[in-house]
Amino acid sequence: MKRQYIRLFSFLIGITFIVSGLLFTLVNNYKKEKKKIIEEEIVIADEIGDVYETFYNKEKDLSLFRDELLNDIKEFSEYFAGMPEGYETIIPKMEEYETKITEIEDGSHYLKQKCNKRYSVLTANDKCDAYFINLEKTINIFIGDLKYFNSKIDAYNEWIVEENKSVLVTNKYKPLDNYIAKKYTKYVDLNEDETYLGMSGE
Repeated sequence: MKRQYIRLFSFLIGITFIVSGLLFTLVNNYKKEKKKIIEEEIVIADEIGDVYETFYNKEKDLSLFRDELLNDIKEFSEYFAGMPEGYETIIPKMEEYETKITEIEDGSHYLKQKCNKRYSVLTANDKCDAYFINLEKTINIFIGDLKYFNSKIDAYNEWIVEENKSVLVTNKYKPLDNYIAKKYTKYVDLNEDETYLGMSGE
């Protein structure tokens, strides 16, 4: 009888050691895996920070370019009679505006790729949030500016209909074409929060 208890006791102790060993291994592996993930995320966070800094600087340069362009559009559309003369100059600037946005978006592809998840490193999440917000605003502001520019062209084209009827006009005014965007034609919601940041064009 005593031997049976001793055997049972030995068996239970053996099972306890085996279970403890398995649990220790599982916990240890989990901790190692978690540490590895955190270390990888720290590297990614640093890369996100570097790419975002370049993105942010290009955004600042674009903002300055936009301010100058809006002034140019204002001057261009101030007098209908002078718009045909300035048209050949202003259209390349509109093209450059869209090209700059395309370059910013293409150059920040790493952010678009890596910012599709949340990280344990909070600075990475902050940079990712800022990236989506700023790119969304940039694209939507461009679309608003494009509509503003084309509204000036539409107003001119309406004006020449009446102006060309005048007997005093020796050279008839020709209509001007709207600027048609190559890529950015619709407002975007990149962070999928059901709002379109920058939609007012301001």
